[in-house]
Amino acid sequence: MACLSLAIIGCGRIAQTAHARALADLSNRVRLTATADIELDEAKRVAQPWGADAYSDYRRVLERPDVDAVIVSTPEFMHHEQVVAAAAAGKHVLCEKPMANSLREADAMIAACERANVRLLVGHSRRFTRRYLEVERVLRSGEIGDVRLVRENERRNRSFGGLSKVLWRPGHWSGDPKTSHGVALMAGVHEADILRWFVGAEAVSVYAQHDVTGEGNIGIPDFISFTVKFSNGGIGSSEISRLPPGSYPAFHQLEVYGQRGLLRAKDSDSVSVSLFHEQGASFPAYEEILMATRYSYTRQLLEFVAAIDEKRTPRVSPYDARAALSIALAAVESAKSGLPVAPE
Repeated sequence: MACLSLAIIGCGRIAQTAHARALADLSNRVRLTATADIELDEAKRVAQPWGADAYSDYRRVLERPDVDAVIVSTPEFMHHEQVVAAAAAGKHVLCEKPMANSLREADAMIAACERANVRLLVGHSRRFTRRYLEVERVLRSGEIGDVRLVRENERRNRSFGGLSKVLWRPGHWSGDPKTSHGVALMAGVHEADILRWFVGAEAVSVYAQHDVTGEGNIGIPDFISFTVKFSNGGIGSSEISRLPPGSYPAFHQLEVYGQRGLLRAKDSDSVSVSLFHEQGASFPAYEEILMATRYSYTRQLLEFVAAIDEKRTPRVSPYDARAALSIALAAVESAKSGLPVAPE
């Protein structure tokens, strides 16, 4: 089987902590040929271990005939332009979530990839996380009966990965209402996908409330709670917070209520080492473990490679990603209006 030649567009934190590690895990199946980032030093940082070429303009990557596919890990407001351009250049695309900033952009991305006959996988990495795969297995076995309620809550502290210094602040894309919807898309789209996945139906109504909690935040919501009604009568509920102090570890908890039983899955494995001192507590390894998500990005990349090799739609289809985006965007609109919103 030929080695797939890949390029990374956008070499920030998610590329360095997750995608680059997945590439290294699959070095027998893929090779990194080029990188691109508006910060050339970041592109060089990711490229260096592979001896890959680094560019400050992503279009240089797309011009290269020796690049088979690209990983787009830029902020969501850039995804539409870059994915459409990659498809036009005949490159398969693994695009970070959220798929886009609007459904119009998402539809254009899907159409561009279909026209070019290239594979598009949107990076809903939790679909490839072991605990969620085990939940899926139990649900599909019918052991707990029909799913009636799914709850997925997420907490990350204010200093997570140092991002609190930039997130939702002036001068950063996430702090500009023209380019950011806040936590609903940055994190909530994950939960939207999980709720839909495990309920097993399409969303018909979303009701949400959000708030601005972080000090220095100029008005971009960093807390959201939303409830989704699905076409089969199932209900999904999620709460996402960036409020906890720096001594609080990242935490996710899933509960699935079926007619004959209940499933619970949580992130307890992420806190492998705890350090207690006069200033409080810290968890030296949890961010690395959480971002690696126990090889979920490796499984995701492997699925992308397999879909290309087998000329098939990825197991998480572009339409799955669009559906998750439609729920997250409906939550944004509901939180603004105070009324339930039907996803498009």
